Amino acid sequence: MYFLVIALVILLSAVCMAYMLYKLFRGDDSYPIDSFSQKVKLAFSGIVAFIADTIGVGSFAVNIAIARTFKLVKDAELPGFVNGAQIIPGAIEAVFFLGALHVDPITLIILVLGATVGGFAGGMFASRISTSIIRLIMVFTFILVICLLIGKLMHILPIGGDLLALKGWKLWIGFIGMFVSGFLVSFGVGLFALVQTVLFLLGMSPIVAFPIMTTAGAIQQPVTTFAFLLNNTIPLKKALIVGCFGIIGVFIGFNIITILSTEQLQWLLVIVIGYNTISLIRAINSKNN
Repeated sequence: MYFLVIALVILLSAVCMAYMLYKLFRGDDSYPIDSFSQKVKLAFSGIVAFIADTIGVGSFAVNIAIARTFKLVKDAELPGFVNGAQIIPGAIEAVFFLGALHVDPITLIILVLGATVGGFAGGMFASRISTSIIRLIMVFTFILVICLLIGKLMHILPIGGDLLALKGWKLWIGFIGMFVSGFLVSFGVGLFALVQTVLFLLGMSPIVAFPIMTTAGAIQQPVTTFAFLLNNTIPLKKALIVGCFGIIGVFIGFNIITILSTEQLQWLLVIVIGYNTISLIRAINSKNN
């Protein structure tokens, strides 16, 4: 079963990457890179973001923070940018964690399927709405995730547990939660924070979070990226630079993950998402003024 899942991850990632390269060489990238310094910043973003991704913080929040700070991409480009950059590094992470940490196969398949279907639906929808609505969706979701994470970390909300598998109604609630998570990823909201929230609310152990969220990402994000590619709303060169240098970040992250505790990683995630939320609120206020 695990071999089939790994084979699917590799196949989807390879096909998506091949299509991205085909469109790039055909000249379909309408988002130019202005300078060499921008390429360096994109490479730096890839390394840092995928260190964060591998240790469970997620690459989306970090990539968005760096991209907005250095003005590497416009807000309208962000959803396609962060999803496209995830393809190769995300596949490497999924293969590693599936080999190192086993999870109930039925639970894995149902949850990953939910994220994948949600990701494709969201990708088709996100490509057709305005930047201001994307910003509002991201801010609302970020605030919700921060509240849930802080509630857990401060022991205010009774979430978390030691379940290694979901059965019955919890499994289908998990499917719905993962569908919503995959849908929101299309708007630039990081999958890892959403998946951790869903799993903790259902009482699952943090041990199974890594193989589930990395596999969900590795299967869902190529599907979501296809939706952006079909609508020509992805900055190909920028996403590919971040993704290629992200491979370096993944291997650095594998060495860091054994040092930090789950609680430390979650506090770090709160800080990064908080920074992005403030940045987006400022952008919304600036446009309104």
